[in-house]
Amino acid sequence: KIQYLFVYINLIIQEELLNKNFYQMPNNIFAFHMNKYEIVVYSYLVCCAGKKKECWPSLTTISRVLGISRGTVVKAIDKLVQLRLVDRVQIMMENKNGMMVMRNNHYFILPFEDAWQLYINNGIHY
Repeated sequence: KIQYLFVYINLIIQEELLNKNFYQMPNNIFAFHMNKYEIVVYSYLVCCAGKKKECWPSLTTISRVLGISRGTVVKAIDKLVQLRLVDRVQIMMENKNGMMVMRNNHYFILPFEDAWQLYINNGIHY
């Protein structure tokens, strides 16, 4: 009986580990006719954000992890903001010399239902 208990506990642990390493995206995301870069950047931000629906990776990090140029990342994020899938807050901080410098953007994954309703109701086609 003890052997079965260990097998059962091992299965529970494996299932828990598997559930922590996945994220979901809505099936209708493809209806927005985004290009491959916009989809992969959205996917990366959703993955980074997790359940809290917010994250702050640098443009350099996104570029490096996805293997695309920084300019392409910026354009993709602009499109995601335009589609209202993501909100971006630019963070400025004062450095030790008293100059304002830009820090990593703060990204919020917006409710997909809101972007979808806007797309459907207003006939928005980007």
